[in-house]
Amino acid sequence: MLIEMISYALSGFFMKLSDDGLDEQNQLLYSILMGILCAIFTGLAVYLSSDATCVFISILVGNFLALKIDSINHIITALVFLVILLIIGVHNYSILLLIICIIAAFIDEIGNDKADKNELNNDGNLSLIDKFFKYRFTLKVVIFILSILGLINIFIPNFIDSMYCFNPMTCIYFFLFEICYILAEIFSAKIYGMLSHIF
Repeated sequence: MLIEMISYALSGFFMKLSDDGLDEQNQLLYSILMGILCAIFTGLAVYLSSDATCVFISILVGNFLALKIDSINHIITALVFLVILLIIGVHNYSILLLIICIIAAFIDEIGNDKADKNELNNDGNLSLIDKFFKYRFTLKVVIFILSILGLINIFIPNFIDSMYCFNPMTCIYFFLFEICYILAEIFSAKIYGMLSHIF
């Protein structure tokens, strides 16, 4: 449980640092290194959990379909992650849940793009639906629902086939992923500033 929490948290942290390293700090090398660390901890999460397999593969495929894997740091991160998957293999998982999560992740990315454009066109003012997509809530809602179904299944055995729900803790793990993603966004300038002074 603890290792899963750490792997989700560090995956989110290094994912955002990799994004900001190129987009905000213009530090390509460090951005690639952060992406590789992201891939390693994401791979660890997948190794530990079939739920993580659905979650993180859906994020990768959703970004690919939305044409968001569009820079060298993204490409290297994706390739390292895929190599890790080939080496460690993946747990048995529900194809249906994977497809649902991929659709949710894809919707989030398309909606996020539109929300960003609307924010620019409306002087920073966003509608409720734009705020929903700005913070990519579609996948969060799907993970929450699947985790609730998993919780119900604990108290009402065979309420639903266990292949069609998540472990209740998956919602908590993904919440940690999101918190660390936000923390990385807040502190990325300081972190990259420290890296520039050290190396």
